[in-house]
Amino acid sequence: MDKTAYLDAMNITRWRSADKPGKPYMVLHDLDADMHEHDFINRVLCLMGVDPQQCDFDCTLVSGPQVVWDMRKVKMRPRVAWVVTSPLVDILQSAESKRDLWQQIVSYKNTQASDD
Repeated sequence: MDKTAYLDAMNITRWRSADKPGKPYMVLHDLDADMHEHDFINRVLCLMGVDPQQCDFDCTLVSGPQVVWDMRKVKMRPRVAWVVTSPLVDILQSAESKRDLWQQIVSYKNTQASDD
C-alpha cells in the first residue's frame, strides 16, 4: 500500500518541518501521480496568475497553503479552492467541463480585479 494512502486511511495528519517552509499554493487531485508537469494544469495556473513552481500537488488537504484548484472527484469540506472542477481526465474529455473551468477562471479574475 502507498504510504500516503495508508496515512489517509488511518486519518493521520501529515506535518511539515518548520525549517522547510511549504509552498504558498496547493492543487488537489485524485491521482497518485506527479501532476506538476502537466501542460494543461500549468496553463490554467498561469491564467490565474499563479506560478506552478509555487504549488504543491497532493491528494489531501493540508493546512497552510491556499488551495488554488480542487479537481478531486469527491469534494470534502471546507471548500476553499478558487476553482473547483471534476478530475483532470474528465475536463480534458468534455467541452462543457472546459467551459465551466473557463467561467470559474474569469469569475476569479474579475473578483481579483474588483479587489484592486
